Amino acid sequence: MFSNELFQNMNMENNVSGDNNYINNDMNVDVNMMNYGNGAGPMNSPVNEGVQEKCVHRTFFHEVPHVCPIHTRIINHHVYKHTYRPQYTCSEENTVSNVQCGSCCQFR
Repeated sequence: MFSNELFQNMNMENNVSGDNNYINNDMNVDVNMMNYGNGAGPMNSPVNEGVQEKCVHRTFFHEVPHVCPIHTRIINHHVYKHTYRPQYTCSEENTVSNVQCGSCCQFR
């Protein structure tokens, strides 16, 4: 059926990558330990191991904007305070008087 030379020391590698995890599975298969029914001996069944489960927790943050309307009303109050203060005025009057001590003709 199959030649054992094709499967001897066969390495199988499976790489899976994602955003938050990295998984690398290596499987070494030695076919010399198995017999595929070619009449050389009893056929060994593969041993199924229990399933290993890996749990990856990922957290996604989403921004959800909410509109909160706020209205501001401004009321201006104008208060007029009437005050009274005296305002003083002053007036000045100038008078001119001429004093005649004679004339220039008198001093010749």
